[in-house]
Amino acid sequence: MATGDANHVFVSYVREDADKVDNLCDFLTSAQIPYWRDRTSLAPGDAWKTKIREAIQDGSLIFLACFSEQSRTKVKSHMNEELTIAVDEFRKFSPGHTWLIPVRFDDGPIPGWELGAGRMLSDLNYVDLFGPKYVSQATALVTTIARTMGDSAASSSNVAESAAQTPEADRPALLKRSTKDMLLDPVRRIQLDDLVSQEVAAITSGLNLALTEAAPLLKGATQEAANLAVAEAAAHIWKLTEPFCQSLQVAARWGSADGLDPWRAGMRAFAAATQKVEAGYEQLLDLRHIPAIATITTATLACTAAARWDNLRSLVVDATVKDRYANRAIPLFAATSPHDPFAHSELAINALARVAREAVDLPTAVSHYAGIRGGRYYTPLAEWLHSILRPTFIDQIPDDDSYDAEFDRAEVILGALSQDDVNQLIAKTNGQSWARHSRWYGRSTHRAGHFRGNAAQDLVHEFEAAGNKWLPLEAGLFGGSSQRAKEALNAYRESFNEVANGRF
Repeated sequence: MATGDANHVFVSYVREDADKVDNLCDFLTSAQIPYWRDRTSLAPGDAWKTKIREAIQDGSLIFLACFSEQSRTKVKSHMNEELTIAVDEFRKFSPGHTWLIPVRFDDGPIPGWELGAGRMLSDLNYVDLFGPKYVSQATALVTTIARTMGDSAASSSNVAESAAQTPEADRPALLKRSTKDMLLDPVRRIQLDDLVSQEVAAITSGLNLALTEAAPLLKGATQEAANLAVAEAAAHIWKLTEPFCQSLQVAARWGSADGLDPWRAGMRAFAAATQKVEAGYEQLLDLRHIPAIATITTATLACTAAARWDNLRSLVVDATVKDRYANRAIPLFAATSPHDPFAHSELAINALARVAREAVDLPTAVSHYAGIRGGRYYTPLAEWLHSILRPTFIDQIPDDDSYDAEFDRAEVILGALSQDDVNQLIAKTNGQSWARHSRWYGRSTHRAGHFRGNAAQDLVHEFEAAGNKWLPLEAGLFGGSSQRAKEALNAYRESFNEVANGRF
């Protein structure tokens, strides 16, 4: 929204970059941030030099200086005159005040304008509005402007409104960056909570739509065509879920256990969807488990790798949903397992794992498995999760070998917690429970069976070495009981080894 009133963003640029500035102003408009630019803010007959000076000196709370190859090669320009005025204004502010923000439309240098006191324009942090990071950088710019301008420019929904227009491919980076920027800022937590809640709603509605659209494709379809439809629906559901996982990974590491409400509410909604009794194709209904298992795995991996056991307890243990089979509340990890998302479509998940790990297209992968029985993955769902979650954790766990080890550890932590839940149910029912073993067995069992470490055994040793001082116990996992932990860990290790050796 262009304006000539006070409290606006002043956009300085050369005419040759008008199209790029149009895109920038679209972002400002979607975030309800008023801006001033010559094309839209000058009226016929205005004394333009006077109006520009007034707009910079009297009304701008932020000055955006937009640079490109076109601006750098121009010896004379109105932008240079605007920058001269802006530099004079910038010198009046106290050190550290955000007012003058350089923007790059390409990878060229920021010009060497002197700002006084030995400072240069290139010393200021700039924003890159080009290339694959355009959306995340534009969103970071919008949140900085909104924070600086305060209530005069932005409501708590501005960032969410701007994010709603972001293309699907850019949403994971946007959510991660927004969570990093706003998580620890009390002023912006309302914005962040709105953004996360908006993402949960998008996943829920998108999941239902994906299943509805896939259902007609299964009617009368060949096995190969049906598996392709299931795999394509699953891949789409993951794309819907990925931005939430990116945000969750940051929150699980750096948030406080009592400040994780929007992520916990989202995970609870995903887990609750797996417990609904609905009619339809079993292959498609199984896919309701994807957001649940992806977010539970993300939260567990982020928390265990950062030793945030308090957050793990908050996100996947204390959060509960109603069990569809019994009148009891169950922790989120008990609502799903690596077996559930593709219980009726083994070929589809093998194809997805092959695509993720071997860079082939999905129809080719489905056709490959439709024609043979061999060559399938031992734990295809876990292999798929391991691959698709790798970009989410590249900042937390850069080394691939370390990522493998941490992924194994997260799996066995979930396995041990699941075994503890089974143990408690057996005790409450006097041994009448049908459940006897944990349902969480993943790629760590296959790796153990091929002599690539035994994560379950390592976890038992970790507990035995620390005893009552074991950090998961101190955080209240396993009910804070050393005896419960010992029983769960030993029972899980036994069944884990049987799975690893193919005897389960």
